[in-house]
Amino acid sequence: MFDVLVPDPADLAALSDAELLDAATATTRAENAVCARKLAVMAELFIRRTTLAPQDRLDWWVDPEAAVTAELAAAHHITQGLATHQAYRAVVLRDRLPKIGALFLQGLLSELLVRAIITRTGLITDPDLIAAVDADLATDILDWGPLSVKATEAEIDAIIDRHDPDAVRKSRAPETGRTVQFGNPGDAPGYTSMWARMYASDAAAADRTLTALAYSVCDNDPRTLDERRNDAHTALLTGITTLACQCGNPDCHASTNPRPPRDITVYALTDHTTTTDTGDADTTTDTKPPTPPAPQPRRSKPILIPGRPAYLFGAGFMPAPLFDALLAEATIREIIHPGNRSAPEPRYTPSQALAEFIRCRDLTCRFPGCDKPATEADIDHTVPYPIGPTHPSNLKCLCRFHHLLKTFWLGATGWHDRQHPDGTITWTAPTGHTYTTHPGSRLLFPTLCQPTATLWTGEPPQVPQSQQRGAMMPRRRNTRAHNHAAYITAERRRNAQTRYATTGNTPPYLPRDHIPYQSSTGWREPDYGNDPPPF
Repeated sequence: MFDVLVPDPADLAALSDAELLDAATATTRAENAVCARKLAVMAELFIRRTTLAPQDRLDWWVDPEAAVTAELAAAHHITQGLATHQAYRAVVLRDRLPKIGALFLQGLLSELLVRAIITRTGLITDPDLIAAVDADLATDILDWGPLSVKATEAEIDAIIDRHDPDAVRKSRAPETGRTVQFGNPGDAPGYTSMWARMYASDAAAADRTLTALAYSVCDNDPRTLDERRNDAHTALLTGITTLACQCGNPDCHASTNPRPPRDITVYALTDHTTTTDTGDADTTTDTKPPTPPAPQPRRSKPILIPGRPAYLFGAGFMPAPLFDALLAEATIREIIHPGNRSAPEPRYTPSQALAEFIRCRDLTCRFPGCDKPATEADIDHTVPYPIGPTHPSNLKCLCRFHHLLKTFWLGATGWHDRQHPDGTITWTAPTGHTYTTHPGSRLLFPTLCQPTATLWTGEPPQVPQSQQRGAMMPRRRNTRAHNHAAYITAERRRNAQTRYATTGNTPPYLPRDHIPYQSSTGWREPDYGNDPPPF
């Protein structure tokens, strides 16, 4: 592929320093070229599937683009979101920026630089203009040398501005509205950060109130000032205007103050398949299924053992010290393994006990690459009810998106899934490729993955498909292409208004053909809640 071959790691010790640098250059170029080829493959499959897709599926909630990116996500072992972004970049390189794509295939451009070019040129709508920008970029880009991110964006924008000034992306003015946000991707398991922007006067009042509450407890309170302020904030959010002291002294006047209730459920595992009582069990927070030690007679309930780690839905592993701090105010609920002789439940919706077992066994959505928490997922019948019973060997967690994908993108060219008694799922993609997913508790709490009953030998029964099945798929108000065009049109109009405001001239008329209808009632895409569609 290149003039300089990439050496094997075993040969590196024999190379000189100069040869090592040459090898580093060769590996970087090879990495770029392989990445470009990966995107080319994704673009080919994406174009095939979306071009040949039936027209009546373009407004499906899980439309052809979503279906093919789900397939790409499973093949590449990445999330749906990553697959969508990569497929978009792949199609742009193929259809809009072929000259940049050719340099990328030669390994002369890095993926980060290619991303920047795709993002900065995204507002160009005229095919002739995007071709001219593509040609100019391909001519000049190799002479830029190493640049900072801002300098690189400036060079790209300068070329765009020569051809299409309204397509230059503008940075937005700093936000000045009030807002409160919860959660950050960098939050540690068991913690959620909160960030707010408020009026300065309100912030000053909040600061004084929290500090005053933090100092209202006695000097023997073991918490730090930051911890007391945090607890004071929690108390105020739950309507409590005092802070309870944690000194443990019954004579302390603040120790009897009310404490904020915590919405925490701790699950403890037990087993009803034996005649003896169950023994000690590990615990779970906010749905954490643990592995119990060997059964010990004469104990009818699982007990909580301090010092054990936990699992928090949506966050992952929780350290033991943090878990122990939550036990005193948690609701304790038993998770009962159904055993290998359990009978199906005589209804479509599983009982609370069975649903909690399924969620604690799976922990996340069971589609390949999806990590949506099981607490936010549907419980799916692998073989549709009533042919497939409501039984742990036929139930699994699927997020709403993958639930709809599995339910409606099926048949000879769709997805198929096979569930085993231990919760393992074998997925078969439209291409015939297979992917295996195991319950999330398999490594953390393997007792939950002990096999339940075997429902049938050989292949599971096939359920006849209704010709009207597609009518039950939730629909989009506008297609994905329509929404994308509307966004670009709005951005170009904003840029034109800003550009002409400096000259005092009236901006040229920009068509509103692609702007979606704005409902006077503030219409939003429908929220289908926690109940699955009627299938």
